[in-house]
Amino acid sequence: MHSARGVTLVELMTCLGLLALLAGWTAPVVGGAVDAHRVQGAVADVYGAVHLTRTRARATGVMHALVIEPGGRAFRLVEDPTGAATTVVGPSPFADGAVASANTTIRFSPKGFAVPFGTITVRAGPEVRRVIVSLVGRVRVA
Repeated sequence: MHSARGVTLVELMTCLGLLALLAGWTAPVVGGAVDAHRVQGAVADVYGAVHLTRTRARATGVMHALVIEPGGRAFRLVEDPTGAATTVVGPSPFADGAVASANTTIRFSPKGFAVPFGTITVRAGPEVRRVIVSLVGRVRVA
């Protein structure tokens, strides 16, 4: 007598059902991790841009500013000795899905002071981080 080999339709449907359940369960976790990485990358970009802006202002002896573009999807560094902002770097886009607080400008004097000092908020989905610039030009992430 021959023994039948293979899988039954019930076994196949059970396996597919379990795979679908597992995929549905892990999708939100993966999506949240992607948003966290986008925010982390955008914050690193802003953090580096703030330091670069301050360093350029001190090195050249001319006021420089970090400008978040309207819409919050990019930033640029401008040299601003007379109020006629000349773009030095950028615009540099953020990772897809990451947005910074729009129309934010932080200027650095030739002495390295931030005028005005403030906060740049970066978000992607539910993930939010803040880059805080103090009056003396120190930067921290919250």
